[in-house]
Amino acid sequence: MSNNTTTTANDDGAKSINCYNDWGISIATFNAISLLVNIFHLVILARMACLKGRPYKQILVHICLADIGSVLLLIMVYSCLEGFGYVSMLTANFPFTIYLVHVPIYKSNWIFFVAGIEKYYSICKPLAYESSTFVRKLSVILILMWVLSFCWLTTYLIIVHFATSSPEAPTLANAVLSTALFMPLASAAVPLMFVVKELMKMRQKALAANQQQSLQAAVYLIIIYVIFLIFSLFDLVTAYIWIVSPGLMKFPAQRLRNITKPLYGTLNTVIYGFRRKAYRQEMRKLVCKRE
Repeated sequence: MSNNTTTTANDDGAKSINCYNDWGISIATFNAISLLVNIFHLVILARMACLKGRPYKQILVHICLADIGSVLLLIMVYSCLEGFGYVSMLTANFPFTIYLVHVPIYKSNWIFFVAGIEKYYSICKPLAYESSTFVRKLSVILILMWVLSFCWLTTYLIIVHFATSSPEAPTLANAVLSTALFMPLASAAVPLMFVVKELMKMRQKALAANQQQSLQAAVYLIIIYVIFLIFSLFDLVTAYIWIVSPGLMKFPAQRLRNITKPLYGTLNTVIYGFRRKAYRQEMRKLVCKRE
């Protein structure tokens, strides 16, 4: 990946290359659709009374904000609109900056890690949930995840640029550094495995209304986590191919991520709406509002 950093950045950052070609138009269009869907999703979440005051709502909001940030930045890079010209100039003149577009993507990795811990407390430690310092400070933790994801990605880029940019740099080092970006996402599997185990037990019990809500929230999180993990593994595999044998891919691997990321951002909102009756009711009120 590092040996192709400049090439990839220039190719994915310069409007003269991306604007009006099939890849650029497709990526900008898919991301624009996902942006509209996620903004609508955010409005519905804000209106849902059943989520008011619940820590889980903060996680849903930050997942949505990360998706919005990701697709918005990609639209600014790939769009042909003149108003975004300064973004293309920045990425063309400073190729390093194109990778900062992916900060919201890696923010999602950290969100899932935090969400996994929150669900562990909610499902496995319900009596300690409200009094938990982690849950009480969840809003602060989620904000700090934005800072941490930026620092995490920046550190990775600095190491790649200075430590592995030479032709003699071992391919293994590149692969390890690329894998490290996904460590928070992989780590989220640990608390979620305990959650799955507890959910299996809960299926055989009569649940109160609040327990049923917690179960539904946990199932939704696990579903979108698996989907995001699949997309991320796809991204990681393409990165490995680009590292090991760039000749196998006639275009930068980043393009595949940039066109699949908005698909995930749209899919997780559809899944949430499909599973929650309150969401569908609020959506009908908003869309079919009568004077």
